[in-house]
Formats: sequence, structure tokens, C-alpha cells
Amino acid sequence: MNRTEFHIIAVALTVLMLAGCPALWTSETVLKNSTPEQLYREGERLFQQKDYSAAISAFDKLKSAHPQFEKTPDAYLKTADAMFENGAHEKAIGRYQTFVDLYPLHKDVPRAKYQAALSYFNQIKNTDLDNSMIQAALQAFKALSEDAKAGEWSKKAEEKLRECRKKLAEKEIYKARTYMGMSNYKAARVAAKRVLDEYSKLGYDAEANDLLKKTKDK
Repeated sequence: MNRTEFHIIAVALTVLMLAGCPALWTSETVLKNSTPEQLYREGERLFQQKDYSAAISAFDKLKSAHPQFEKTPDAYLKTADAMFENGAHEKAIGRYQTFVDLYPLHKDVPRAKYQAALSYFNQIKNTDLDNSMIQAALQAFKALSEDAKAGEWSKKAEEKLRECRKKLAEKEIYKARTYMGMSNYKAARVAAKRVLDEYSKLGYDAEANDLLKKTKDK
């Protein structure tokens, strides 16, 4: 067998091995040698397939290896979006904020701020007495709603503000019921009164008034 024949056979065997072992051509080595455009497309493909962890990995490689690539800002945003879709809301908030800090003039900054606020909103637990997560969402939506440059995202944030206020009303009613069951009538009255003073006309006025009557002389 001459050298040419040996080379042809070696190439053929390599092709067969790659065809039979997809892991070889999707390996870390191949990704490392990919162009920035290839990495970005791979991240988008994985995102569309809802393989969010793999998408994050591809986008992180792009950001690390090619920080000056024109689509690197989009990779930061896509990473945050992947975390959001994967339910990692706390991590998503941090990534959205990083995007805003690094690219404050980017056209998608309002969307990033909205998504960060939504990440707070999605962590609200209705049976929790703590209002901090709702307040965080409310403040984030409020700031965006008051941003004249935010366009459609300002309007979307304004719509969410009412939902946040309703959530706060729900929390206070839940507190009032809980304190009532614990015979802590003073705390129950305070919570019920707060509904009427701060969150009226959101669907809980009648129950708040009823709770105030029940705790009036207790």
C-alpha cells in the first residue's frame, strides 16, 4: 500500500467515525474552534429547542472568546432570557442587570429591564407574609413605566403595576386572615385597614371591611 492509498483510507475511517459518533463533532473541542457567528447560531438553535443550559454554555463561550463580536451584546441578553425561561429568575435578574450596565444605549435595554421586573414578579408566593418580592417587582415596573424612552415596554410595565398592587392587597388580606386565626386581632385590623387605605378598589374592600367589623371590639 503506497502513501496515497493509506491517506485515503485514513480519511475515510475518520469520516466514518465522525458519522457514527455525533458526540465527537459536537464536542468541546469543536465548539472552542468555532467562529463567533457559529457559536451565536448554535446558541440560538439550542435556545429554540429549549435546551437552555446548553444555550447558556454556547453564549458564555462566545462572550468569553469574542467580547468584541458585534452580536456579543445580544448573547448577554440571550443568556439572561435562557435563565428566565429555565426558571432561574434570580440568576436572570443578575444577567439582565449586567446587560444593562454594559450596554446602556442598546435598543433592548427597556426589554431587559421589563424582564428583570418580571423575574421578581414570577417569584411571588401568595402564601408568604413577606412583601419584599412584590415590592421589588413593583419598584422595577414603576421605574420603567416612568421612562419616556421605554416605548411599548413602559406601557407593559404600567399594566403590571396594577397586578403588583393587587398582589399586595392579596398579601394584606392573607395577613389579616392569618392573624385573625391566631387571635392577634390588632395585627389583623392593621392589615385589613391597609387594604382600604392603600389598595382599595382592587377586589378586597368587602372582605377587609368585614374583618374590621369582626375585630372591632377585640
